[in-house]
Amino acid sequence: MKIGIDGFALGLKQGTGLSTYARELAGNLGAGGHEVSVLYGLNGIGREPKLRWERFMQSLGVNGESGVEDWRQWALHAGLHAVTGLLRLPHDPKRILPTATTSERRIPEGIPNTADIYNMPSVYRASQALAATTGRPLRIKRIPGIELFHLTSPLPVRMEGVPNVITAHDVIPLVFPHSTEINLKHYRRIMEASLHRADGVFVVSEHSKRDLLALFELPEDRIHVTYQSVNIPQSVRQVDHDYLARFLETNFGLSPGGYLLFLGAIEPKKNVMRLLDAHSIAQIELPLVLAGKYGWLFKEERHRIEVMKSNRNSRRYIQKLDYLHRVQQMYLLKGARALVFPSMYEGFGLPVLEAMQMGVPVITSNNSSLPEVAADAAYLIDPMDVHEIAHAMERLAEDDTLHESLAEKGLVRAQWFSPERHLERLQSAYRQVLAQ
Repeated sequence: MKIGIDGFALGLKQGTGLSTYARELAGNLGAGGHEVSVLYGLNGIGREPKLRWERFMQSLGVNGESGVEDWRQWALHAGLHAVTGLLRLPHDPKRILPTATTSERRIPEGIPNTADIYNMPSVYRASQALAATTGRPLRIKRIPGIELFHLTSPLPVRMEGVPNVITAHDVIPLVFPHSTEINLKHYRRIMEASLHRADGVFVVSEHSKRDLLALFELPEDRIHVTYQSVNIPQSVRQVDHDYLARFLETNFGLSPGGYLLFLGAIEPKKNVMRLLDAHSIAQIELPLVLAGKYGWLFKEERHRIEVMKSNRNSRRYIQKLDYLHRVQQMYLLKGARALVFPSMYEGFGLPVLEAMQMGVPVITSNNSSLPEVAADAAYLIDPMDVHEIAHAMERLAEDDTLHESLAEKGLVRAQWFSPERHLERLQSAYRQVLAQ
């Protein structure tokens, strides 16, 4: 098939779980023999044909997807785009042709080398503004030859003339409204404009499916559980121990197996305050490394982390690391004694799968989608119970037999979410959507 996907997450300056999903989706489709076209929404490319590819790559590398993080500005942006004509319907994606030969061209990271690149300035931010203020999706013209358009997150865009499918990862703002500052009215309008106009809704867990059915009254036969995959390169998964030891010591002052790791944004739903409490009372001598940027409502967590970071008179200290390049992050994960991920809610829980694929034992929550992903290959805890989290840390720090058992089970469990199985589920869901 010839499948179009959005470049919204692929265009973000700092990768997120959405970026990983979009990158894996594009790679899996390409590996499965499908032709992939990617539609970006970058600005600043201009109309000069001789510089279009260079300006596209420059915009992608320097600015990335335009950021309108304040949802209260969306109405203003909708008005501005309406004035400039961006919201006149439908709109025509423009193909971005490389100036180098096919063998020499450098394409955006993570998408097939044969992919066709298209762009429509501000299309995704404008669609969010339009849906937030009017409840309608933004209609765009069909990319030539496309048989299906796959939006990798609930973006209110509708490509004419082909089936449109959307991947919905979670509904955190509605399940945990106290954990976010976004405009809930706008969020719900955008979700409704996206989901109700889609020909198929793909979800990454059975738990996410249940949430969507409860909150949005979607027909159950239109929701397809495809899960997701992650494909960490073999060279990273089996990195030489001595090389890993030098990398960790040089960059972070750490040693393989000598620390516990949390991966994720610092925000309320990630349960970082209880994680810090648990580490402070656990009878262990392993530092806790927090790797991730500050997300929403992080003031208390940041203050607590700064206080605990200043106490490095023993090995039981806190180390906070900001955004890391993907390979650096995976090396850090590979060297951890265990991943500790006591989240309050996840649509999937990508760090859990990444750790299992790397052969790193996992401590995670017994709620939302996390038991569905981890099954019996993780140490499950009640995320509300600080003492239970602390006890799990102690067990994984001291019990080598348990450590080895969970590492082996994790490797087996990770195969359930392999790229090959993800592709099979995607293709099955595509066939059902096309048949309908």
